[in-house]
Amino acid sequence: MINAQKTQHHIDEALENRYARVTIVVGENIRNSLDLLDQQPAAVLEGIIERVKQMQRSGNAPKHRYRLREALIEYLEERLHEAREWESAFVKDLTGTHPPGQ
Repeated sequence: MINAQKTQHHIDEALENRYARVTIVVGENIRNSLDLLDQQPAAVLEGIIERVKQMQRSGNAPKHRYRLREALIEYLEERLHEAREWESAFVKDLTGTHPPGQ
């Protein structure tokens, strides 16, 4: 019971701290966003990648986020490759043939 009370006390203290709450929200939003990206079809990922690349080229995006956008592009390209493989296997399983261009 004492450990549960200590744990509850630590949680209460953390939730009273504005920075802790902001950190939790930002962390959860990043995790949720990545989870959503992982579930997108190839066409959506291609569109997102193109948009982020346009932001990089235009110079209209915050410069201090350049490396973050580069990492995001790399992450999205990996997800795109996986999405294409999954979609190709799905079409093959569904039809018994390879999709056009494969």
